[in-house]
Amino acid sequence: MTVNNRIFPLAGVKNFRDMGGYSTRSGATVPWRRLFRSGHLSDMTDDCGTELVARNITTVIDFRSDAEKERHPVRWAQGWVPDYHPLPIGGNAAAWVHELFDRLSVSPFPADELRTQFILAFETIPIKNAAGIKQFFDTLLAHKDDGAVLFHCTAGKDRTGITGALLLRLLGVDDEQVMEDFLLTNEAVDLEETSERLAGWLSSRAGKTIDPKSVFPLVGVERDFLHAAYTAIDKTYGSFDSYTEKGLGLDKKRIEQLQISFLDC
Repeated sequence: MTVNNRIFPLAGVKNFRDMGGYSTRSGATVPWRRLFRSGHLSDMTDDCGTELVARNITTVIDFRSDAEKERHPVRWAQGWVPDYHPLPIGGNAAAWVHELFDRLSVSPFPADELRTQFILAFETIPIKNAAGIKQFFDTLLAHKDDGAVLFHCTAGKDRTGITGALLLRLLGVDDEQVMEDFLLTNEAVDLEETSERLAGWLSSRAGKTIDPKSVFPLVGVERDFLHAAYTAIDKTYGSFDSYTEKGLGLDKKRIEQLQISFLDC
């Protein structure tokens, strides 16, 4: 376990962490070992099965597209077979990043453009994918056993970051703690080391030196990303409450049920 007790080392899985320990405005607490988030699980070792069973993770929600699952197929560690829910949520940065790799050898690394694309992705995801995010909450509300829920995308930082922030807000966690959980990605992935490694790989591919700071949006997150999502929600729906009710189908009764299921009072 790392210095931050929410982050767990899980062989072959990036950004795996427990969302427990946050307090709500009403005095309740998000329980430990009830909600987990991560990057994709395709590369986890069979030894991970013992740890995942021990953490009683019985449900997995996967936000990845079919194309992402072709690159990193769904697989489970030995001895662990969760209830699996594929709920694809699109992100408009993915195709652009794929094109970026193809043009590296003939053009400079577009650091500013890269950050802009991720801002745009955060503005787009909660609006264009409201139906998919609604299914995420429907799945949580249908989760009746005592086991934990793990939700993930490919890197566990963008789609997972947005849905994780929405979930914590609906549970009544204040904005400062929601942002703390969102930014924890930067610690969980060892931002400096990962950026240097990715920049080295891209430099080799491009035949030119790329500054590790330029690749930051590919591996980490920043406050402005989540603020962009909130701003888009307010602009489109008028308020967060209107978004949750009209966009996600979560009225007061369903939000209360969500809190009953995923809070310790």
